[in-house]
Amino acid sequence: MRTIFRLTFSLPILTLVGILAGCASPSAIKPGATADELTQKLGKPTAVRPAPGGGESWEYAYGPEGTQTWLFGVDQGRTVRSATQLLTEERLRQVVAGKSTEADVRSLLGEPRDITRYRESTTWEWRVAVGPAMGMYVVHFGADGKARGYNVLNDHKEMSP
Repeated sequence: MRTIFRLTFSLPILTLVGILAGCASPSAIKPGATADELTQKLGKPTAVRPAPGGGESWEYAYGPEGTQTWLFGVDQGRTVRSATQLLTEERLRQVVAGKSTEADVRSLLGEPRDITRYRESTTWEWRVAVGPAMGMYVVHFGADGKARGYNVLNDHKEMSP
């Protein structure tokens, strides 16, 4: 009898938590929302930087273990004009060895979860979902600040049952 009471009491609470969590999903924020609505639902952005055409770009990085980084374009009138998930396979493929700079990659993928500096190079990494698997996307930069290459390292612990 006690178990039934716990289930009866817990189920509505778990359902409410699930509904509220869905409301706070970055994908639920659509262009046309206000900046106040954005901060009310998602909190303070992890980074704010000037946008090329005016206004600002607000970044929400869900790391270090999260696999999403969202970028919201907010105009001077404090209206959300765009919402982009940065850590997609399509965007990962846009990093070009010998051409992409640190600034290019930062703009393309958002803030990395980790930066490691070596004597003559630097690596940046993001946790990503690649196909059905989880892994690390690592970009290697030379001393000139240009990407020398990248690796995708599968996270085997995520793939085991």
